[in-house]
Amino acid sequence: MYKNVKPIFFKSITAIHAGTGTNLGLVDLPIQRERHTGFPKIESSGVKGSLREEFEELIQDASQNLPKDFVNVAFGPENDGNVHSGSAAFTDARLLLFPVRSAKGVFAYVTCPYILKRLEEDFAFANIIAAKEKFTEIEGKAQVSGRKLFVSDNSDVVLEEYTIKAEQTGYAREVAQNITNWLTLKDFNYIKDNLIIVPDDIFKDFVKYNTEIVTRIKIDDATGTVATGQLFTEELLPAETVMYSLVMASKIFLPEKASTDEERKLAESGRFVTRSESATVKYAADSKTDEGKFLVGKIGEKLNERKYIQLGGDATIGKGLCLVSMYGGDNQ
Repeated sequence: MYKNVKPIFFKSITAIHAGTGTNLGLVDLPIQRERHTGFPKIESSGVKGSLREEFEELIQDASQNLPKDFVNVAFGPENDGNVHSGSAAFTDARLLLFPVRSAKGVFAYVTCPYILKRLEEDFAFANIIAAKEKFTEIEGKAQVSGRKLFVSDNSDVVLEEYTIKAEQTGYAREVAQNITNWLTLKDFNYIKDNLIIVPDDIFKDFVKYNTEIVTRIKIDDATGTVATGQLFTEELLPAETVMYSLVMASKIFLPEKASTDEERKLAESGRFVTRSESATVKYAADSKTDEGKFLVGKIGEKLNERKYIQLGGDATIGKGLCLVSMYGGDNQ
């Protein structure tokens, strides 16, 4: 069982395309969604792959003070997964805040009771208290963190085609303040002033119908027109979406020694590491902490220093750029 668990938060700077491949529906390239809720997500394999790529770059930099075998120990061997398992595990990136166009305040960061309850459960798994109070509806109204979203004195908030009765509450303000802290956005007040907690059904409509749909084409050099079969639509999670994933670590999975001829050949090729040879194990011992805690701590430390990563596809056209922060940063 995992003994060390920490949340990682992602705030998208550009739109994200974490796709499912081609589809016969209205959108040719839809995004990944949870089966039971329909809420957008990013598969754990995509999160792990993006983080692995970042750490492969980091271990090449001597100034980062990372053991050379850190990536294979934490994420698993790249070429032969049968040698040993990676010690770090990742959950799907789940939705926390979804940006929705607002009549006042440009846009709102929208969430719902179900999302916050699920966050509370995930935080409990990580031995973290998510909030001091439980969510309670106020006579069917939504809750807002500030007054900037109100269009009139009668407490109406207009999001897309919805006019929603809302009330400013201390709980919504606390949620907004906490998320701002988790993202290490010390001087960023937009979430604190423009967060709204809407009923689950309204939130479900927002994330179903208000993602970005873009049309992509390729021009034929010979004709100057769209190449045959090269016009397609693609779904994107909008910029400013906030998501989170859990990073979990157990003991380091490494054989005690290379005992067979096959294992010795792998060791000679650099693809097999024993516990006695692992620089990561020795580094953890030197830091006087358990291996799982060391792995999670190093991942969080380097990500908080790095600050930005890329998630999903379309990297060459600027999609998927995210601010990243692990829970436990300087101001958390």
